[in-house]
Formats: sequence, C-alpha cells, structure tokens
Amino acid sequence: MKSAKFYISLSLLFFISSCSNTKTESGCSSVDDCLSSYDFEGARKQVADVQDWDKDEEIQKITLAESKYWADKGDIDRALTIVDESWGTDDDDWPEADWQEWRYNIIDKGVTSSCEKGDYKQAKLYALKASNELNVDGFKIGSGTGRYLDEKGVEYDYNIKSNMTEIKAKGPSMRETLQKKISEYEKLSN
Repeated sequence: MKSAKFYISLSLLFFISSCSNTKTESGCSSVDDCLSSYDFEGARKQVADVQDWDKDEEIQKITLAESKYWADKGDIDRALTIVDESWGTDDDDWPEADWQEWRYNIIDKGVTSSCEKGDYKQAKLYALKASNELNVDGFKIGSGTGRYLDEKGVEYDYNIKSNMTEIKAKGPSMRETLQKKISEYEKLSN
C-alpha cells in the first residue's frame, strides 16, 4: 500500500512539474534555454508560462537575441521587424530611449555592411529608416534625458536638489550620423 501511494505521489509530482515547464519541439524548457539553442518560437511559447510582471523583460530578452541573430546573418529587414514588433514594451522593463538605441544599432549594422560591400544605395535606404528627430542614444533632440547637473557640474541620474538642471539631448540625429558615415565610405572608395 505504501509503495502504491509513493508511485501515485511521484506520478502526480511529475505531472505537475510537466505542466509548469512546457517543453517545446526543440526540447527547451525555459526562455533562456530556448534562446541558447536559437529556438525563438519556443522562447515565445515559454513566455506564456512566465508571471505577468516578468513578461516584458522576457520579450525584451527574446527581441535582443533574435534581432541580433538575424542582423548577424545579414537579414537586417527581418531583424528590424523583430524589433518593431516589440515596440510598446513597458518602459520600466525597456525604456523607450534604450529601445530606440537598439533599433538604431541594427540599422547601423545594415549601413556598415552595405557600405563595406560598396552598395551605397542600400546603405542610404537603411539610413532612411533611422529617426531624424532622435540622437544615437535614443533621445529626442532638445528633450530631457532624465539626467541632471548640479551647480558644480556634477552629473546625476536623478534630481536630488531643487537647483539642478536637466541635461537636454543633443544631436546629430540618427539619420544624420548614418548619412555622414555613408559619405565617408563613398569618399574612401573613390
């Protein structure tokens, strides 16, 4: 009788653990496990099992890994689509400026790759996908950055005194930076 209870308890334990850890077709059982084997769809399926307050963090992790993967493979458009699909992720988990900066990095990778191949037309098309209002750090030029200077010029991540001045984002814009890079490549190739 004891052994029957033991096997029933053990079976119940295995059933419960299998419900909480969804295995995918590739056999991964967590977002990190799926990402380590480049199973991005499996990673997305794992997000369903994550607590609501962690979902955006996991979506960011998947977006970073998958967009980098496709950009490294030379498929910049697919990488940008992956990034664009994650737009609107909670700012607490992925601040807008950081998201914009990551998107810019993917575009920059496409511009650089195209320039190295001598395909300046494609490089210019990628550059047009970059913002003309944001700097390379992802901040709107002229807007506040969330960083502050005190009267001695010491920089802080938050406002601790009433007489501090918020640091404003400066240019050039993402697009201007990329267009300058393309022009420099073109000059070097002539």
